[in-house]
Amino acid sequence: MKIIFLDIDGVLNCEDAYKNGFCRKNDEYGQDFYPPSSNLLNQLIEETGAKVVVSSTWRHSGEKIMKEMWNHRKMAGEVIGVTPSMSFSTMQFIIDGKEVDFYPCRGDEIKTWLNMNGFSQCFWSEEFQQESIEKSGIENFIIIDDDSDFLYNQRQHFVHVKPSPRNKKGFHEGHYKQAKEILETPIMELYGFV
Repeated sequence: MKIIFLDIDGVLNCEDAYKNGFCRKNDEYGQDFYPPSSNLLNQLIEETGAKVVVSSTWRHSGEKIMKEMWNHRKMAGEVIGVTPSMSFSTMQFIIDGKEVDFYPCRGDEIKTWLNMNGFSQCFWSEEFQQESIEKSGIENFIIIDDDSDFLYNQRQHFVHVKPSPRNKKGFHEGHYKQAKEILETPIMELYGFV
């Protein structure tokens, strides 16, 4: 199974969408998606068979609502989950005898979702990585987001939809090509085992 960790604001809603009136339309789930971006995402999902895990703040509405919204808007594929909300929690560690606060980022939330579903990234053991793939059924994943608070070891999986004003079109053709290339590259090749 291939997974898309999907942000929504800045990816499926963007400055051009607001200027053209698309995101002013609301349904019971909130702002509508920008058709050029949602059409490309649908194409990516149909061509790769990827499943969606919502990592956007929209996930705070709950997994059930995200699944209903996805189906209501006739998006391709299916939402199979949402990442855990850890960004407002603080963890404390003791380093050299001092308490240090740690605030998890979105990358930590994605790592936690992957771990909870039996997948671990391993760059030093081909055998362990293959075991993780077989155990979890997750053969590859991408992160599509306009933010950049991800872990270093997620860089091979990251499709950065730069935020406005640098990018006013949201998820566009260049992002689609990058995302498709990552999803179609075996993870063992991404990690340099092949």
